[in-house]
Amino acid sequence: MARKRESAQVRRSQIIEAAKHCFQKKGYAKSTIDDIASEYGLSKGSIYWYYPSKRDILEDLFRHWMDETLKGVYAEISDLKTARDKLVRMGEFFIRSLIEDLELYSSMLVFWGSSYEDDFMRERIMDLYSQYDEIVKSLLSQGEKNREFSVPDKEVYCTLLIAMIEGLIIRQAVSKALDLDSMLREVGNIVDRVLPPLEKS
Repeated sequence: MARKRESAQVRRSQIIEAAKHCFQKKGYAKSTIDDIASEYGLSKGSIYWYYPSKRDILEDLFRHWMDETLKGVYAEISDLKTARDKLVRMGEFFIRSLIEDLELYSSMLVFWGSSYEDDFMRERIMDLYSQYDEIVKSLLSQGEKNREFSVPDKEVYCTLLIAMIEGLIIRQAVSKALDLDSMLREVGNIVDRVLPPLEKS
């Protein structure tokens, strides 16, 4: 029984990977179940066994992206002491992830586009935002409490910090030409400019 569950999970992962490649190359609207099947040499029947529609694949891809991203963020910052270092590491994590798997992050364009007309996707994206907000606001509060920096308005600063990462994702997904390695080296300087360290008294 355990082997069957493992086999099903492997097949779902293959379908998600195939869909990710197709959505990146052709876009969600133009990708078909046939395209997804041929990407990994799968049969249409095997895809329909796990996913009744392309829309269901998109939902699962988003869940996968959301789960992996949040787990990655928490793993990256868990061993750090200061709020400043955690914010820097969080930014570095997203840039490294963008370098390593542009296809997955390009899927965000599909998610955002779908959210205009799709209540489910809009709710999932807003849920993701709320979790990011919770992480960033808690770090801003920690930084203020420890007198690392001063934050006049946590809501505004939180939104701006997250928007910078989102803008980077969109720009790279569209252009595929950004020098992300240089940006990776500058994350600490950017955080220090947005949140200038307080002088030690």
